[in-house]
Amino acid sequence: MFPPTSFIHLARQLVTSGAGEPPSSPEMTAARVRTALGRSYYAVYLLVRAELSRRHGILPRYLQHGAVYTRLQSSTASEDVRRLGRKLEWMYTLRQKADYELDPDSPWREHLHDVEGAEAIALTALELARAIPQLDFSPVAALLDPR
Repeated sequence: MFPPTSFIHLARQLVTSGAGEPPSSPEMTAARVRTALGRSYYAVYLLVRAELSRRHGILPRYLQHGAVYTRLQSSTASEDVRRLGRKLEWMYTLRQKADYELDPDSPWREHLHDVEGAEAIALTALELARAIPQLDFSPVAALLDPR
């Protein structure tokens, strides 16, 4: 099985490669930042989906992006799970902007050129990836399972 954390490592490489060298073109910087944001998001989403599937038997096809981050923020969930849901929603929004908006309005434009911000998101993704195995998803599992 492909380890989703590899996406986080790639995201960090994208935004830290070339450190100490002359800056690349603004277009290449934006491409690296946008790609890093997307990979960070997908790593966390795939890890959550895998845990929900493994522990609760929910088929991955039922674990759609919006439903996952919304249900994780349910009042029945622990504060740590709700925090994960909020972070995942924020990362999803950034990923959407990065993938689909060629000329976003401010402040999104700044986010999509912010190397340090993308590195911070990748580090947050790594922190979340480490926490996911210890989180109790049982209070929200029933909200995600259509059976």
